[in-house]
Amino acid sequence: MVTDKTTHLELPDPAQRRDELRNVIAMTVPVVITTTSRAMMDVADYVMITGLHSDYAQAAILPAQMVMFTYIVLGMGTVSVVSTFVSQSLGRKKPRECGAYAWQVLYMAGVLGVIGVLLRPVLPHLVALFDHEPGVQVMEVTYARIAMLTVAPTTAAMGLAWYFIGIHRPRVAMWSALEANVVNIGVSLVLIYGNGAMGIEPMGIAGAAWGTLVGVSYRTARLVVSLMTPSMEARFASRSGWKPSWSKLRGLLRVGTPCGLHWVSEVAVWALFVNVLIGTKFGTAHLIATSTAWQYIRLSFMPTVGVGQALTSLVGKSIGAGHRERAIREARTAFVIALAYMGTLSATYLFFGKHLIALFNDNQEVVRIGAQVMICAAVFQLFDAVGITYNAALRGAGDTFWPSVFSVVSNWVLIIGGGWAMACLFPELGCVGPWIAASLLIVAIALFLWFRWHRRGWMKINLFDDEPDDADVHQLDQDTSVADVPPHA
Repeated sequence: MVTDKTTHLELPDPAQRRDELRNVIAMTVPVVITTTSRAMMDVADYVMITGLHSDYAQAAILPAQMVMFTYIVLGMGTVSVVSTFVSQSLGRKKPRECGAYAWQVLYMAGVLGVIGVLLRPVLPHLVALFDHEPGVQVMEVTYARIAMLTVAPTTAAMGLAWYFIGIHRPRVAMWSALEANVVNIGVSLVLIYGNGAMGIEPMGIAGAAWGTLVGVSYRTARLVVSLMTPSMEARFASRSGWKPSWSKLRGLLRVGTPCGLHWVSEVAVWALFVNVLIGTKFGTAHLIATSTAWQYIRLSFMPTVGVGQALTSLVGKSIGAGHRERAIREARTAFVIALAYMGTLSATYLFFGKHLIALFNDNQEVVRIGAQVMICAAVFQLFDAVGITYNAALRGAGDTFWPSVFSVVSNWVLIIGGGWAMACLFPELGCVGPWIAASLLIVAIALFLWFRWHRRGWMKINLFDDEPDDADVHQLDQDTSVADVPPHA
């Protein structure tokens, strides 16, 4: 639904501008920690797996994770927009509409989890299509079968985390993520390497998968407990909003499904990129080099995704309150933060990429290939900062359809089509050829999203069927701000 209402851009006074900057930073820091913590869970698994001194395990874990994530991100992408709805409800002074959205997330997670369990028998056949070395395939199937059990708790945990970020309670999401990482590492160490005193035999790569399952399940339970507190019920109707709501579910699906399908396409593309273009055409050394470089790339873009998620909530609340000009300023501030972070890491990867790869593997061929991949990462990360920031800003406004369409089409054309062309036309480049094509993709998406945000068509979007009236504005005379967020909830 659209409306012709737009807003005149007003310049804030210096004091207001400082307040807005502090608000962006106060939201961004805990959200960055939250999103980075999930990436750290996967990186921790990778580090612990390298302690097995098994090239098969080291080569298998990233492809196995991608196979699992190709499905799981359908739910994660869809429920990510819960922050858009609850933050706009907050801005419209209707906080008691928020609780019901959290419950719709839990219902969706349950359904997707059941389907995930039913898909487990398909995994060996799917992995066999990649035609990796037999030892690698065994490890991939072992990890992926267990990882598919994480679909429901991961989707629920992500959705609830975005819910708390959307209602401007980011520290709840942050603490749950940090605690889940501690649980994951503790459990994984025991299961991967065994513990004679406890009578636990070493499980290898399977132990990492079970540890992740325990960690994300703990996080879900932690967030549900936080959702049920009396303070959450009093302000957001988090208990009484438990009933299924078709109108709210329909809204989430309408705006979130393009995001979910976009995420599925993106992970599927990258899974083909790693497993087929790299793993099949260039062999195990290139696969290990790509998997190692990926760990650093993940630690680069996940904090930026955190900045973006905080921005989605801030933009949503500003738009809900009718302050579109503030949303523009918030997007600009978040972009500067993201660009500064990504720029610093780009310089690090450019000058120290070889040494970073060598920390994980001392094979000189792997180090040589990985260092070249890190040069590609150093280039495309600057544009990734642009794309992630403005995609998040558009999501906060509810503009998800055309950004998703453009991303899906360009992913398949540039990464798969372009990557395959580079592999065939310039085989002497090895896996670096496809990585060059991937870099061009990120540049193209960044430019498109930047243009779409600055064109300001999102100003006409209205997610709700009703317009806030004076009675709604005075429903609650206190506004939710980061300043009143307790460290624990």
